[in-house]
Parts: sequence; C-alpha cells; structure tokens
Amino acid sequence: MKVRVFLGVAIASVFGLGVPLVGGQAIDPDQMGLSPFSVFEVPEPDVFAFPDTRPGDAGTLPRGFPGAPPQIPHAVDEYLPITLSRNRCAGCHDDFEMIGKELGADDPTPMPLSHYMEVGGRMVHSGEAQICIQCHQPQADVPPLVGSTF
Repeated sequence: MKVRVFLGVAIASVFGLGVPLVGGQAIDPDQMGLSPFSVFEVPEPDVFAFPDTRPGDAGTLPRGFPGAPPQIPHAVDEYLPITLSRNRCAGCHDDFEMIGKELGADDPTPMPLSHYMEVGGRMVHSGEAQICIQCHQPQADVPPLVGSTF
C-alpha cells in the first residue's frame, strides 16, 4: 500500500507540479544549457591559413606550459602524411650530435634524447616518436573557439 501511495505521489509531482515550478511555461530549448547560444547551434571556426613560413625562416615559439612539446613554427602541408617510411621532419631535426649544443640562427632544433633509442651501440631515431604531429602542432594566429584561463 505504501509503495502505491509513494508511486502515485511521485507521478503526480512529475506531471502536476513540473509545469508550475518553471512559472507555468515550458522551457524553450534554445535557452537550455550554460552557453549563450542554442544547444542546437553548431559553431564553426573562422577560416584561417597556417603562416606561409618556410623552415628556418621562423624562430622558436613559446611553449604552452612547462614541459609542453615545442610548437612547429612553419607550415607542414608538404610534409604530410608523416609515416614510418616517410618522415621529412627527421630530415632536418634528426641530428643526435647537436643535442645540448649551442645552435646557430639557421640550425634546426634537434630532436631530444627521448626520441632516440640505442640499437647496436648507436643512437637511432625511435619508431615510437615517429609521427611528429601527435605531439607537435603547427601554429596559426587565430582566436580560440572557447576562452580558457589555463
């Protein structure tokens, strides 16, 4: 008996009291959520292009946070797709002897020691760090889609 009464009260409150709690009006779906836009609107970013900077023409970019992977300061369109058998990034940045040394203005930043492994007594580029754009991204000067205080 108690279960039936409880169930009846629960159903009555859902259907009978639900509308008065919102002022007698149904909630407009365009006003739902925390965003100032409709939940059905799909924002599209502004059209942009990566800078037409050639490798060696741009300096280094600041890191997003301490320990973040370096950003790519030049266009990479012609280097994609990066695969195990085709990695044009390594053509310039795979210089184990330059790690930790003073670089000239035109010298590419060498890959760090973490990108190498020892094979047969010599250091070779690790296959685990082969697809560079998994961590390193080219940059374009565009406003963010969503603000952040990170």
